[in-house]
Amino acid sequence: MSAIAPAIAISGDGALITPSAQPGNAPKKKLPAGATGAAALLGAAKPEVIELMKKQEVLDKVVDRITGGQEEQNRDRIPGFSEVEVDPGVNRITLHWKGELSDTVHGVLQDLPKDVSVQVVPAKYSKAELHAAREKLLSNGKPIPIAAKRPSHINSIGPSLDGSGLDLGYETDDERAPEMQAVLPPLPAEELTPQVEAIASAIAGVEVHARHQAMVVDLTRGEDSEPWYGGAGIHQPAGGTICSTGFGVYKPSAQGKNFVTTAWHCGAGSYETWYSHQYMGYANEGDGNAADDTIGIIPRDSQHSGGYVYGGPWNESSGYALQVSGFGGNNVGDYVCHSAANSGAHCGLRVLQVDRQIQGPNKVWRKFADQVVQTDPNDIAAANGDSGGPVVTELGGGKLQARGTITSLEKETNCGGRATSDGGTRTPWCFNGMWYVPISQTLADMGWVLRTDNP
Repeated sequence: MSAIAPAIAISGDGALITPSAQPGNAPKKKLPAGATGAAALLGAAKPEVIELMKKQEVLDKVVDRITGGQEEQNRDRIPGFSEVEVDPGVNRITLHWKGELSDTVHGVLQDLPKDVSVQVVPAKYSKAELHAAREKLLSNGKPIPIAAKRPSHINSIGPSLDGSGLDLGYETDDERAPEMQAVLPPLPAEELTPQVEAIASAIAGVEVHARHQAMVVDLTRGEDSEPWYGGAGIHQPAGGTICSTGFGVYKPSAQGKNFVTTAWHCGAGSYETWYSHQYMGYANEGDGNAADDTIGIIPRDSQHSGGYVYGGPWNESSGYALQVSGFGGNNVGDYVCHSAANSGAHCGLRVLQVDRQIQGPNKVWRKFADQVVQTDPNDIAAANGDSGGPVVTELGGGKLQARGTITSLEKETNCGGRATSDGGTRTPWCFNGMWYVPISQTLADMGWVLRTDNP
């Protein structure tokens, strides 16, 4: 594993919002460019984080050449490929590969950008072999029960980074049924985990590395208007908690119908702006995908979605937004940012895992998700209520690259006195880790095209 490089992250904290500070009170949307735009997303971020993302962009382009441009969900099609990780702190790529490298990869390694190095590490299994092994632990796309001494269920599974087998997270069934805990004798994880590993390994036919882990938490900016942007606060009139918009998209096969995305688990039905409770639009179940945890809201009165994402803290009142210039794949080691409505923008988030399948509290199995962790001990990754928010990287020139949609949180942490947009109705709940669904997967599944302008 590459060493974790230090990063500077921004915080989404700030004073409780007042009516005069609500984003919706800004008289007009402002579309900045250049340094002004970068400041809108990153706020007080120092140059180090921008520099890491610039170096990362070079490394990610090399990875695209190695993989032939295959998005992460399709890399099992590459014979021998197991996994890849980038480390922009030292300009290094680590390529996990089974067998001989292809002529194409050899050619890429002979033509690397200046100061970029690639380390090739032999892998026991290819990604294709590990995907086939994972399928043996699934039935109809959902994990099978694990009949250990304490009956257990899988809540995450995916190929190990080094290609040595499968990484599996599990919970005991009684953890969701407190009444059972009173009659069952205690069984420490040190005793149960080897049983889970042995059972899963026998079924999958490869080595399984299991760990006991709590189930992830499903998440739930103030006020937006046409054209609808990502990172804005929304809720359902029937008592819904805050969620966040993600990206503007449209569907060519449906006469260019416009949508603005949010999380599937936020629900189908009517949506309003968070602050002013103005009707925004309607989400039909048919315009979403539960496995991607994404749904499209049709803007009211045939209005448009826009190709911009709000930036700054959750109570940013300037109305500044940055243009989405396209989308990209995710690699282990990448640094990303998000700008969700409840806790605001956070950077310094580093990708720990890609190609994972996880289960949320709504029991929907996400078929593809990536995990990030906050590298700055003085910041958080996200807060409850950031669901559906956009995950991006900053490309410079006030432009963003879309990476994914926030789906779930884990690794609960102290909020450190941070306020959130919904702080007037509930206590902030903060986390150091976060999962998101890659935008490339969602676009492919839904037949959507990412909006990169204001129509």
